[in-house]
Amino acid sequence: MHDVHAFEDLLRSVAGAKKGYLMINSPGGDANAAEKLLTMCRQRFTEAFSVIVPDYAKSAATMLALGSDKILMGYLAELGPIDPQLRRGPLPIPGETIPARSFIDGLELIRKKVRDEGDPVQMYYPMMAQIRPEIVARCESAIEGSRKFAEKWLKKYMLSDNPKQAKLVAKWLSTGEKYKSHGKMIDFEEAKNVLKLNVEKIDPISSLWTDIWELYCRSVHFLQAGQRAGAAKLFESESVSFTLSIQPIMFRGPRPSPPGAQPRPLPKRPPPTRQQPPPQQPRP
Repeated sequence: MHDVHAFEDLLRSVAGAKKGYLMINSPGGDANAAEKLLTMCRQRFTEAFSVIVPDYAKSAATMLALGSDKILMGYLAELGPIDPQLRRGPLPIPGETIPARSFIDGLELIRKKVRDEGDPVQMYYPMMAQIRPEIVARCESAIEGSRKFAEKWLKKYMLSDNPKQAKLVAKWLSTGEKYKSHGKMIDFEEAKNVLKLNVEKIDPISSLWTDIWELYCRSVHFLQAGQRAGAAKLFESESVSFTLSIQPIMFRGPRPSPPGAQPRPLPKRPPPTRQQPPPQQPRP
């Protein structure tokens, strides 16, 4: 939610505009933050709101684009599925991401092996012990949340005249059944002809594409130049420019021992010595 403050300053720089264009280049992020930013745009730009994708807008960035009236795509632009991903490993240094659908499919695979193929259930006890029920419930809830997000905004704006298609697209993008890979490329042709989204292809030899591509490349270069100072995100309009920075945190822990190494014994302390009281002087 750190994006909200910079994004509000960005919107304030174009205060009064009823029509807005948002250029996105993002691998994704927090779905809740995407809905917050989308709501801010829709409340500001009351007549029309369009999203421009010069390169890629994946995952939560695709979710934001689905809430627009139109998506303008460059010839190399891509959207992506919005199926939730769960991170393995403790924060703030998370591990790899795993599709939420994989937890549910793993449990269903075991059920099928036992029910349809006659495998003894005992052989799956070690595997089932690792599938925690609260994680499965969390996965199902996350998938349902993504589906409802897409269906809500598509029905309200881009596919308001075709609610049946809005429901179908929301299911395809969120459940991980049609698009098995979270990184699947959804180009203009698929967005237009399969998903039936309101997308427009920017002519690659037009002056509009030349201007958009130059602005995009300049923005990427500017952000990369600031990455040594921790810059991670760039928010820009015609009159303002903001970068959000991150500071790496180093954690020190015990150094792991090589396999087969014996623990090093702690050095023994010498026993404490008892101090003798000073000899008493004879009284006169």
